[in-house]
Amino acid sequence: MKVSKNRYFAYRSFWPEIETMKKFRDCGVDTFMFMVSNVNNSLGTPYTKYPPVWKWNGVYDLEPFDQQVGDILKAIPDAKLMCMVDLNTPQWWTRYLGAFGVRYDTFYELGKISPSPTWRNDVSDYLQLVLEHAEKNYSSHMVSYLLGCGGATEWHDRSRGEESVYRLAAWQEWQRAHGMTPDDIPGRIERDTGSYDFSNDYKPTGSYYNGIDPTGCYDKLFPQGVGLLRTPEKNRAAIDYWRFCNEFNADTVEFLLGKARKKIRPEAELGAFFGYGFGWWTMTSGHLAYESLLDSPNLDFFMAPISYTGRGMGCGSTCATVRTTINRKGKRMLQEMDQRTFSSNRKLADYFELPGHSPKNEEKVEWNDPTDSKELSRKFALAADGTWKNEREVVTGMKRDMAFSLIHGDSLWWFDMWGGFYQGEKVYENLRRMKEIWDEEIEYQAQDVAEILMVMDPENMYLLNDMDSRCGLFHEKTLAALSVCDLPYMVCSFGDIEHLNISMFKLVIFCHPFMLTENHRRVLAEKVLKEGRSVLWLYGPGVVREGKWNPGNVETACGTPFKTPGLNRVSMKEWTSLYLHDPLNLTVEMMREMAVEAGCHAYCSHPRPVSANSRLLSLHTGKAEVVEVIFPRRYGDVMELFSGKTYRDVSNIEVATDGADTFLFRVKD
Repeated sequence: MKVSKNRYFAYRSFWPEIETMKKFRDCGVDTFMFMVSNVNNSLGTPYTKYPPVWKWNGVYDLEPFDQQVGDILKAIPDAKLMCMVDLNTPQWWTRYLGAFGVRYDTFYELGKISPSPTWRNDVSDYLQLVLEHAEKNYSSHMVSYLLGCGGATEWHDRSRGEESVYRLAAWQEWQRAHGMTPDDIPGRIERDTGSYDFSNDYKPTGSYYNGIDPTGCYDKLFPQGVGLLRTPEKNRAAIDYWRFCNEFNADTVEFLLGKARKKIRPEAELGAFFGYGFGWWTMTSGHLAYESLLDSPNLDFFMAPISYTGRGMGCGSTCATVRTTINRKGKRMLQEMDQRTFSSNRKLADYFELPGHSPKNEEKVEWNDPTDSKELSRKFALAADGTWKNEREVVTGMKRDMAFSLIHGDSLWWFDMWGGFYQGEKVYENLRRMKEIWDEEIEYQAQDVAEILMVMDPENMYLLNDMDSRCGLFHEKTLAALSVCDLPYMVCSFGDIEHLNISMFKLVIFCHPFMLTENHRRVLAEKVLKEGRSVLWLYGPGVVREGKWNPGNVETACGTPFKTPGLNRVSMKEWTSLYLHDPLNLTVEMMREMAVEAGCHAYCSHPRPVSANSRLLSLHTGKAEVVEVIFPRRYGDVMELFSGKTYRDVSNIEVATDGADTFLFRVKD
């Protein structure tokens, strides 16, 4: 069956990479994203090469907008355009009348200023003026608009819940609406503290992004650790406050989507970076209320970068959002391909060049002098492991991530951040073939074949203290194992389960089962704990009940006492309970073994990144080897789409590689 919803295959760059755009157009790509911004990025340099549009209070200069669009259309007259509007307020706005805490920098302090009526009015006026201009002059080219603000323009609130008069007023209004007595914002110690499970054993250096300064200042405030989990009994104020912050951030996005919708054609689409269910700092960045934003009639799609769990060869593509929830709510997903490549431009200004990438990706983030800003910038300036090191890896990685998006029916854009990301004849030969495959296949609605369901629970994630470095392990370790264990999987929110037919799932994984409310228990009994299904619980199902911490509840829920080491199996009446206390110990081999024992079909002879639906199957490998592909049944016709090689009447085949490679098979009876 064919579907007609828009599925974008696009190109994006911060800069006017016109010659690269021409090359993409020669390869069949006709959709191009451009960005209108008035601020500097997280590296302190201007986002775009074009002057600001928003000059002063009520003063706008739309010539830079026209110049940017004109440069694209001069080179590519038939271009379809996606316009991203960066709503971060310019520095003059923050400085003007900004004394004594009445204006803030939205890039890092979004939640402190977004409740301000002045901010909302000014930003709405700017947004609507830009959209009116775009619709009046370029409507025949504009296919969608994308709203960004906050940290990295991704609606991240990086203020860590800090107070302002606007946020305090909004917080007290939220309290009244929920039948509470208005009170002050919880203090920093209270906001950053859990009451249970204190440990300093796991300290990834990447925790800098949680707000933990590498100089050790934060550790001095919390020498025993900050506590992994909160309970309503002991931490009600912090839990309520973080819920308010997340809900208000989603409300801010919806408010501006509504303003935008009034100024554009009905057929023009609206998207926003949002719904980052994965990551180490999801709660404090303000994305947990993604379900309510997906109910917006003004929203068409979410965007997020692909594959935070691993980007190098041999790693699996993953989605940063909870796609099942997005689809169930009638929206779509756009994957941003911003992986690093060996050819990426690093010179961002005359005075600033990013450090070179380690040829073998061996550089680790380890501190020699954590007070040295030069070293700090070198460690965190996009020099992470996972850079595609040569032309072959770029081709292989692009095929892997395109196949992942195609199989799941997602849109995508190739993010040529500051130019130079996509270079070489073989890269463009591959791009041309990928676009041909995309055009042939994207309109077909194939059936899901996943037999593993991973469940995110945003309600229970409010109990996690993301100042504890272990916070992200529950979903990150699970996703990382699933992405390379050669078995297709789906990710949903707990609230989706009642609305899904889950009969096909043989293994269900609950990443955040800390508090099993009466509703949780009802849904589990009616939908999940039956039909011979295997269920994996992480940490402690029901360790919090009726708001209180009680480890004795865990054995009642899953048949295994709290903190029992290793992977534990217990046969229940109609299902099998699997319990693993520490998600840090979850390995690819363990995940694969659990899934196969549950009756799930393994598609390869070895654990490798696999994506599949009823029509397509992709396989990725990071090394030279021979891999057996095992189909769930016999097919009369199997074609490897990148090479055109065909196989007849097969249920399994062998593929040989002389290095990293990606295969995409189309199966037919």
